Amino acid sequence: MKHFTALKDAYSLCEAIGSPVRMDILSQILEHRAVTLTDLARNLHLTNGALTSHVKKLESTGLIRITEQSGKRGTAKVCSIALDKILIDVASFLPEKTQSFQLPVGQYRSAQTSKRCALIGAKGFIGETDDPRYFTYPEHADCLGLWMTDGKLTYTLPTPQSAGSVISEVRFHFEISAVSSHGETLPGQISFFIDDVALGAATLPAENRDRKGALGPDWYDAVFPQYGSMKTLAVNARGSFWDGVKISEVTLARLRDLKTFTLSSPDGFALFGKNLGDYAVEIGYTIEYDRDE
Repeated sequence: MKHFTALKDAYSLCEAIGSPVRMDILSQILEHRAVTLTDLARNLHLTNGALTSHVKKLESTGLIRITEQSGKRGTAKVCSIALDKILIDVASFLPEKTQSFQLPVGQYRSAQTSKRCALIGAKGFIGETDDPRYFTYPEHADCLGLWMTDGKLTYTLPTPQSAGSVISEVRFHFEISAVSSHGETLPGQISFFIDDVALGAATLPAENRDRKGALGPDWYDAVFPQYGSMKTLAVNARGSFWDGVKISEVTLARLRDLKTFTLSSPDGFALFGKNLGDYAVEIGYTIEYDRDE
């Protein structure tokens, strides 16, 4: 996810997508997940020269990435999507009404897991894989990411402002995916809690191993979960939402303390921190306020 804290900072990106041709290029890449420059030019009836200028514009703003791939006839340049979500703070003239925090993936308060699980470190796994004991070791705080095929994680939330402030929304964003079981890579289910209040359940994106994650360390082999999707969980006066889709009628009025955040899944999930996966983020936690009472 790309987050612009001021509208003017998003000018270049808005300019990049403000072209029918570049929108067609993005549509082709989204449709095929990855497509060569040669195929793009053929599908859109563009010359190589005309295509190159548009592709460079999209790449310079971080919307797409270009990699080289070996084939039968030499090396081909392949385009894929680099951003799956763009957030622009239009009302950036009210910065005092927002608090934002980064919760490192490994600094959970408690963990419950069994079966297949792992903590990914900078130079190797922390402890041994498939051994839940290592989730209790102090070294878990330094992990780059983790996975478990079932269980739950609970994080301690920073204390929000109190004097004269009314919270209008709490929001989390993180890179996450399902975890395969017995070779399957089907989407899984996950539930969310603030304190002991269930916010609802959602479907996770499938596990990805088709390529290495953009930020993964060299030792981290592609047989392991490589990257996820950026997802947003929000709670406000209208209910609880997963990527903008309502998952329950639970509102902020049901939440009192905002002390803990829990992710729980019988199917398993993988969480990616700022040095693993595709996005340089930890678990983002944002609190928005109405005007002071």
